[in-house]
This record gives sequence, C-alpha cells and structure tokens, in this order.
Amino acid sequence: MKIVIDRRDCACWDPACEAHFAWHFLRGEVTPVDCTVEVQDDGRPERAFTILDRDGVEKHLVVDDANWAAAYDSWLLAWEAGQAAG
Repeated sequence: MKIVIDRRDCACWDPACEAHFAWHFLRGEVTPVDCTVEVQDDGRPERAFTILDRDGVEKHLVVDDANWAAAYDSWLLAWEAGQAAG
C-alpha cells in the first residue's frame, strides 16, 4: 500500500501526530485523516509512506513486519533509524 501524507500545513502537535499515524495507518484498516493526500492499495503487504514534512524534507518510510512496532511507537524515530541504517 502506498500512502502520501502532507504535514506542511498541519497544526497537529508532534506527539498527537505520532498517535494518529499509528491509529489511522498501521492498524488493519487505513482510515485517512486531514493530512492524507493519497492512499493507493497496490496489493503489497508493507505500507510505503511519503511524508511531506514541515522541515521541507520529503520522508520515505516503508513499514513492514520488521519495523512495525517501532513505527507504531514513533514514525519519526522509525524513519530516522532507517536513514541511519542506510
């Protein structure tokens, strides 16, 4: 599944954003919120996110079984860990 999120104009506080991310995008059914630009079911089990972020960086995060728990706790820390891993 491919999901595009635009946080550039979102006023949601970061901890609330992380809770919304987990609740709306990482459970069984995706339930879009205000910042959701696109949800495309491509039949793949992983969820590939493009996050247009407030810092001007377009962040790409793929969530699968290996990093689901980390992304559920904090999508930003999961993205940072993915960047550090290369």
